[in-house]
Amino acid sequence: MRIFDAILRGLKDFPDGNVSDIVLGWYGSVVVLKDGRYGLGSVPSAKHLETFEISSLQTRHLLRLSAQELAELLVSPYPQEFAIASAAASALASIKVPGIPLEDFLESLDSKKLYIIGYERPLVLLFNNLNLKPCVLDDLSRKPGILPSWVGPHLLNDADWLWITCQALRDRQMLSLEKLIKNTKKVVLLGPGVPWLPDVLRAMGINFVAQPRPLQDKAREIFNYIAAGGNYWDHELFSWEVHRL
Repeated sequence: MRIFDAILRGLKDFPDGNVSDIVLGWYGSVVVLKDGRYGLGSVPSAKHLETFEISSLQTRHLLRLSAQELAELLVSPYPQEFAIASAAASALASIKVPGIPLEDFLESLDSKKLYIIGYERPLVLLFNNLNLKPCVLDDLSRKPGILPSWVGPHLLNDADWLWITCQALRDRQMLSLEKLIKNTKKVVLLGPGVPWLPDVLRAMGINFVAQPRPLQDKAREIFNYIAAGGNYWDHELFSWEVHRL
């Protein structure tokens, strides 16, 4: 829980805001603040959404919370609450400057010892299309070729690149590998739903953050797309970028 405590402390440096809208789709979430700020969040995989049947009372409660109060739900065991919290955290601490296009960043990788913690199908496909063959560790996916995270200590000691998905952060897989992460020189944390807190993330052992950047002046189209079940990977409304910490 130290990671989440550090993130929540870091968010306190940003002005709070009243929430005007919450969008929760199958693959993405959005929290919109009344002052115009908004953030994109990460929704855990669909097979886990049935673990929490949210009540109308809880929904009304969430709609009354401020952005800072919603962000505190990053520690919630419920997938829907984590999805909303990650979007609120991104709304509070958003990245203001453009980064390196993700495909350009991947094409510059010269290492063959690539590991991903937390299965993210579009990312794995992108790696494979560029002839990069990552080893994927995930405790929740049963797909062929994916290893459980408990083998991490036996593999990650020689990792050149380590990619960590927001799903791995939410499922606490990242916590069990914290020491190994800090000993790896090149670590990328994959959003959306990762607040831009460089000092906090560096202390966690993160060197880069990869996030989808929403197209400017297309907020309403983005909200509608996410609400309709769209994802961040295959639409011109988003461009994936990598930012060095």
